Amino acid sequence: MTEAANGVAEVASRGAAGGEVPAAVLRRVCGLLDECAIPFQLTGDVAAAAYGAPRPIRRGELFIAAEHVPALLRRAEEHVVDYPWRRRDDAWDRVALSLSFDGVTIDVCIAEAARLREAATGAWREAAIDPAGSVTVKVRGVEAPVMPRRQLLDQKRRLDREVDRQDLRDLAREDP
Repeated sequence: MTEAANGVAEVASRGAAGGEVPAAVLRRVCGLLDECAIPFQLTGDVAAAAYGAPRPIRRGELFIAAEHVPALLRRAEEHVVDYPWRRRDDAWDRVALSLSFDGVTIDVCIAEAARLREAATGAWREAAIDPAGSVTVKVRGVEAPVMPRRQLLDQKRRLDREVDRQDLRDLAREDP
């Protein structure tokens, strides 16, 4: 398993009993992607934690390029609980599939199909997620492929949900 998979596992290891994604699950997901040679980008809770947000890692969410979906579906067939379909809520419009490991669901989203709604205007905009552009960041001493910090902060400003505002406050404290 690569250091990236180990890094993600370490991020999630704190407080698993409190509803967080267990380390073993993230380790398996990242190991699976590494085995398939699929570039991926961790976003959301894991990316915020990578840059210093103290909130729990409650969701496993990552993005891959559409071209890698068939290989992932073949390799992870026994873990697929939802095949790729468009999911839309107040903040996100994206195509995603869901994998389940030990009862924990991990959403694997298609980078090219992701849009977010800007809170200020209500307009849908391309999320512009590029798994190849991931930044290797030390997360509690271990490296993991995450969304670049500037992009994460911009995305959180644009989404402007309460969780995003809290992350922005927490991450502002971490700015050098």
